[in-house]
Amino acid sequence: MTENARVEWKTSSHPISDIRDWSRRHRLELQPDYQRNQVWSKAAKIMLIDTILRNIPMPKIFLQAILRDQDTYRIVIDGQQRLTAILDYLGGRFALDAPYEGEHAGKRFSELPETVQNEILNYNVDVNEIRNATKDVIRDIYSRVNKYTVQLTKQELRRADYPGAFLRLSEKLADDPFFDENRVFTIASSKRMGDVEFVSELLALLLDGPQEKKETLDIFYAKYSKWPKESEAAIQSRFKAVLEELQTLWPEQGDGSLKPFAKTRFRQKADFYALFNAVDDLLRAGGSLAGKDLGPLRADLAFLDEKIEPESDIQLFRKYAIQCVSQSNTVGSRRWRRNVLKAFLAGTYAGAFPTGETARAFHNILIESGLPFSSRGCPICGQAHEREKMGAANAVIAWKNDSLVFQLSNGVLLHKTCVAEVAAKSYRLPPPYETGDLDDSEFRTET
Repeated sequence: MTENARVEWKTSSHPISDIRDWSRRHRLELQPDYQRNQVWSKAAKIMLIDTILRNIPMPKIFLQAILRDQDTYRIVIDGQQRLTAILDYLGGRFALDAPYEGEHAGKRFSELPETVQNEILNYNVDVNEIRNATKDVIRDIYSRVNKYTVQLTKQELRRADYPGAFLRLSEKLADDPFFDENRVFTIASSKRMGDVEFVSELLALLLDGPQEKKETLDIFYAKYSKWPKESEAAIQSRFKAVLEELQTLWPEQGDGSLKPFAKTRFRQKADFYALFNAVDDLLRAGGSLAGKDLGPLRADLAFLDEKIEPESDIQLFRKYAIQCVSQSNTVGSRRWRRNVLKAFLAGTYAGAFPTGETARAFHNILIESGLPFSSRGCPICGQAHEREKMGAANAVIAWKNDSLVFQLSNGVLLHKTCVAEVAAKSYRLPPPYETGDLDDSEFRTET
């Protein structure tokens, strides 16, 4: 810039009425070609007007002033979002809806008392204005102003845009010792409020089921900025109950067969979301771990943790692992993964005997994984299983008659030829089911 001695900087303050006049006379250019598109949410615009109503200073605006036909025109270098929000409010394009909570709630500019309108119009905006600058100089200034500015994350913006009960509860629950002890969040993520954002997703899940990515979070922040205490307390109680269940399933030091939660894949967000959803669903349906033998369920969870991977020999687990990466936050994938985990948890939580797609999946898994839990042979005749002959036509999965929990790990495969003779006296069999590759419809049902 030193090469152009005529470049001049001027620092001044202008009332909002001046900015409105520049815009009305078409002498204010808000979006030159180097500017980014509009990114502010409606809530952000509303809270800027709240800032003005409270007479709190905002950061300086950078403008370029040029002469055209002896009239001064101003081009925005930095401050496009703020000036657009101000002009939109003056033009009646939005009202002071949530998250605004002041005495002018619901009012557009024209509906405000005249004294309040004048206060807004008299609010001073600090401006750094440059004259006689080339395009290259302006682009350099724009780059310098923005280069060392750390862009706020969506959650950091929500913290500013949506104060209220939903934010407070999200921040409170994100501080639960469970998350720190089990390394659910990285330090870097927590510094940028990634922990609060994920807890917000879990709260939205409790309120309205699985959501499509993070697209609806702003709606929940706005809707529950004012939250009846009783309703808020009920959701908090459900949230805490799920964490307590996870601590029961995964004892702090492990139980010999199950690693601590912090060392499993379930601490990862995609898995945690599905597991959290599955446990909550089962608790709400009356399921419980109280007084149950947790050994078989823990063995299943350890097996899932070990075998779920994109290269797994087990088709269902391959699909699960891939959906944790390629479609991790879509509502369809979230529901499907939840239903898969519910199939494994329900055998203990609800004492649910596996039927239909669950029995079929368990049968397939035992075959594909080489019968990891039971003997290599049929417990009735003692003859070895031949893997290529263990489809539904020749074998069936079963559980002992005295079983109170029904997990993959305590299920056995019986030869069909043995069932009619002896099995009914000692084993409980599911209704007829088929085996074979699982298609996309498996585990798609809401229940």
